[in-house]
Amino acid sequence: MSAQVDIRELLPLHALGALDGDEAARVEAAVAADPALRAELDGYLDVTGELPIGLEPIEPSPSVRDRLMESVDATVAPSRWERFAARVAAMYDVTIDKARMFLSWIDDPSKWEDSDWPSVRVVHLPVGGQWAGADCGLVRMPPGHHFPFHVHLGEELTLVLSGRVTDSTGAEYGPGDEQALTGDDEHDFVVDPASGEYIFALRFHGIAAKQRPR
Repeated sequence: MSAQVDIRELLPLHALGALDGDEAARVEAAVAADPALRAELDGYLDVTGELPIGLEPIEPSPSVRDRLMESVDATVAPSRWERFAARVAAMYDVTIDKARMFLSWIDDPSKWEDSDWPSVRVVHLPVGGQWAGADCGLVRMPPGHHFPFHVHLGEELTLVLSGRVTDSTGAEYGPGDEQALTGDDEHDFVVDPASGEYIFALRFHGIAAKQRPR
């Protein structure tokens, strides 16, 4: 990233999740040190793609403007995941356009990163204020994957987007199914080897590995 790009020009891109890791880290460091930048970024996060009332307009450089417009387009373009958009919007307390943007990231390899759990990849999502304290994101696991026994540290809601899974309780879940769990619930699950990748939207408050009771 060029050092000539003003941090303020990157704020709307960061709010849309359109920056790479180095750029995002630069913005986060800047807003952590400057309350005014923090407030401006919060405004973009509240209304993605729109300038908050009272802020002076900023004319971005051509390259930043092009990237911003590409990201805004992604928020409104229905994709193969469209049937889940309204439910994802409600799940994360965001607009339908932002939910569409989140879903479009499923097909963007650059958005995915490794998690603390082997073979599990995630996309962390900037959700609405109602769920600011929850860990929210998209998760994918390969066919046949066994997610180990664990205990939930708070409420969890899962919305299956692709693939099928069998829970240790005996329940089976496929595309469109939801699973709601409360704190202290314990289980493990296995992805159906014939169903393809297991991809789901997740809102939770943490889990911890635990030995299965004998």
